[in-house]
Amino acid sequence: MAGAAPTAKPAPFLRPLDRLDRGVLLAESSLSVVIVVFMLFAAVSESAFRVIQNWPGVARIGLCAAIWLLLVGLKLSGAPTEPAPAEAVLKRLLGKDLPRKAAVTQAVLFFVPVAIALGVLTEWLMRAVLPVASDVLLHGTIWAAFLGASFATRGRRHLAIDALSRLLPDRGRRLVVGVSATMGAFVAFALALGVYGNLQEASHQVIRTLEENRRNGVSSPIDRSFEFQYVIPAGFLFIGLRLLLHAFHEFVAGLANYRAPTRHAPIGDPVAAAHEGVGAEPKLPPAVDRADATEIGISLAALAGVIAVCAGSSIVKPVAFLCFFAALSLIVPLINRKRSTGSYAPPVSDPYEPVQGAPQHFVIATVLVLGILAVMRYGLAPNIATIPLTVGIAFFAVMALLGAPLFSFLGGMGLFLFVKFFLMDPDVSRHANAFGNSVEDILGNHFARMSVLATIPLFTLAGYIMSESRMPQRLVRVSRALLGWMPGGLAVVCVFASAFFTIFSGASGITIVAVGGLLVPALLRDKYPENFSLGLVTAGGALGITVPPCLPLIVYGIVAGLQEPAPGQERLELQKFLVVGLVPGLVAIGIVIAYCVVIGVVSKVPRSRFDWAEARAALWEAKWELILPVFLLTGLVKGIFNPSQAAAFTAFYVVVMEVFVYRDLTIKDDLPRIVPESMVLVGAIFVKLCAATVLVGYFVQAQIADRLFEWLTCGPPAMAYMQAHADSIGTCREAVDILGQQGQSAGGLIDSKLSFLIALNFFLLLIGMLMDIFSAIVVVVPLIAGIALHFNINPYHLGIVFLMNLEIGYLMPPMGLNLFIAGFRFNRPVPDLYKMVLPFIALFVGALMIVTYVPSLTTFAIPRPTAANAPVAAPTPGTATPTPGGPAALPPAGNCDTPGDDESFEDFMRRCQPAEDGPATDADAAVAPATDASAAPADAAVTGG
Repeated sequence: MAGAAPTAKPAPFLRPLDRLDRGVLLAESSLSVVIVVFMLFAAVSESAFRVIQNWPGVARIGLCAAIWLLLVGLKLSGAPTEPAPAEAVLKRLLGKDLPRKAAVTQAVLFFVPVAIALGVLTEWLMRAVLPVASDVLLHGTIWAAFLGASFATRGRRHLAIDALSRLLPDRGRRLVVGVSATMGAFVAFALALGVYGNLQEASHQVIRTLEENRRNGVSSPIDRSFEFQYVIPAGFLFIGLRLLLHAFHEFVAGLANYRAPTRHAPIGDPVAAAHEGVGAEPKLPPAVDRADATEIGISLAALAGVIAVCAGSSIVKPVAFLCFFAALSLIVPLINRKRSTGSYAPPVSDPYEPVQGAPQHFVIATVLVLGILAVMRYGLAPNIATIPLTVGIAFFAVMALLGAPLFSFLGGMGLFLFVKFFLMDPDVSRHANAFGNSVEDILGNHFARMSVLATIPLFTLAGYIMSESRMPQRLVRVSRALLGWMPGGLAVVCVFASAFFTIFSGASGITIVAVGGLLVPALLRDKYPENFSLGLVTAGGALGITVPPCLPLIVYGIVAGLQEPAPGQERLELQKFLVVGLVPGLVAIGIVIAYCVVIGVVSKVPRSRFDWAEARAALWEAKWELILPVFLLTGLVKGIFNPSQAAAFTAFYVVVMEVFVYRDLTIKDDLPRIVPESMVLVGAIFVKLCAATVLVGYFVQAQIADRLFEWLTCGPPAMAYMQAHADSIGTCREAVDILGQQGQSAGGLIDSKLSFLIALNFFLLLIGMLMDIFSAIVVVVPLIAGIALHFNINPYHLGIVFLMNLEIGYLMPPMGLNLFIAGFRFNRPVPDLYKMVLPFIALFVGALMIVTYVPSLTTFAIPRPTAANAPVAAPTPGTATPTPGGPAALPPAGNCDTPGDDESFEDFMRRCQPAEDGPATDADAAVAPATDASAAPADAAVTGG
């Protein structure tokens, strides 16, 4: 299932290919670290200057110097139970033995001149980066994501549905994986080629514009920032190459009947042992500390190659700047290693297991890979127009079930449908551009130029840092001290800890591994039933998915915000959407807590006494971490900062707390390891968003949402009404809308708000079981948004219902994501978990019913629009609707010459584009599948209908 661990260890690479790929991986990881650091600095600078921009320069420098002094003081003071590092520093410099407090004070005073100099430098850098901060975030996000996606391919960590391959023996599974990986590589190459072609066309257009300006004597600058987007085809190219390497070696391993070494279960109590350590990954040193000189040399050559490829473009200077620091991060550790050990050999190296195979196995594997690519390139691709639609969809569905990465399924099916749609157009002139048009949206506001994308890597980084620190232990201690006296107290602790980690990590797998490893043994020791304990931890990974700033909540807000609203409806805004999920999330958490209390009473689990001293000590220890969600939610609700600023603050705050205050992590050993790991998840999300954009583009061009709406709602009464008013009504959709306004039935399969919500719940439960949540959001939201608006369902309420359904889908047998992660983590067969999670599925369904049919739980938290940004009221039945050539529409509120101070370019275009472009056309309607204006009164957008 998507996101689950592989059923068998990937086949090892040939030694030369392994070393080459490791060197490239090291370059990718070092470059991603540098990019994320600069993104974080740019985001913090942009957010901070909104507060301090009117301060005198001396005050800004003083603040920066004070922050440096604070960080140095925290680092020099060390842990309270250990000698302060300041003592050792002063002894080495001055030869003095000073008491702890005096040593820290004197060391900080020595650092004051340096702090002032650093304050001056930091303030200058913040002012320098401020004009380009939004560009750094926008382009840095794309670069970090696709570097992470390429990095993820080596470990086969892209989400996949390998339902069929799991049923096969190891040898057959490897052969099937080889086939699916080759198919996935072909799709990756196709996406790379399509995006590259569009970028080349943009580049040629720039050249033509420059030549024309030169002839006319015009010297105005031309925006060439699109050149940063060349990383997208480059990322897909490397993903495809690595998938081919995996396919080749899996074929060799399958033909040679290779079997990877199995991991032996711990000795002792089989139940407790299975929960204590299996599946826990040891913390490895940073990749540079495990690389030898040859691999580092390959990495430096790869970074030089990146600069060479960018030579002559407008981005060569920033890319060279980033590559320089990435190279420094590789060279300095290598020099230090030589100084300390006298050798360039790494102290710890990754084990290498040679490939076992005869020469004929390698020949056959090569033929298989090239043969599959040839069949897809010369057999299928040229004949897309003649392939039946059902056959094409079935092909890609089987490809996904065989284990191909989900992005290749989404992107491949999108390319097939989009190109086939264009080739069936009677206008032959559109046939030549079919392939290029299919990927055009990837480079626009639907993906690469979405300003809010930066929230994803920053929040993900914060979640990974939390999970790698000792925060889980501190959180469990606080929860146990405050709640352990309750019936089922430890189970309640598990609920809160799981929800907290899901909120900040956005990944249920991290929650199951981090919290489950701590609490399952403790639950068993306290005599909780084993089925309940495993079911609770498995279900806990799905808790908190609607509470900000959980990653699925952000992705849904981004995707739904792109959908054009009907007249009179308010466009879904991410900042508002982050607020409305809090109460529904607490409803689900509260129901699970009540069940835990009941189990605690029924099972007669021993309860601990409340200890004020332990509660105070636990709260004091975790105080800085407990403040974070309170401050974050307050800032979002009060509008103190927007989502991007919230993400920047969260990431910076978590780094400072875990590195300088709690000292659980170090800058040298931990952050270079954690940052690339976090970008793996970001990359997996982004390549699916990118590939799914192609599929959504087909939905828009083919007006699938409109067709789905008519199929579900247009019955005989609507058809009869349309025929009776053929002179004024052109589509059955209009008839359905008018009948709805008159309170009459259209006679369709779905004919009321209640029937739509019931059908939606069943449909989304199935989707949540079969697809990962991010792919489901991108693919399904454009299909259902228009139908929901017809039934006056508030878009914010729809979003929360959507996410809660997918939350349950994580647990649904037989293919729920959490089932596979928990089975791998606790060394249990997945079918054994089915009965364990059924009670929790029932609880979640109960919470879903409450939230679905009591929309006020969601909509009461929506900030009411002000007069300046309130949606234009929809015409009531009987009023005239403006038509082309009629009275002009009201101009948009505010200045349409330049964006506002806190307004992104996308929001500015949405607000002012109608005024510049005039009335909507039929093409606009195809892009924005919205219902008739009169079907959605203005107040429904606020009250939820």
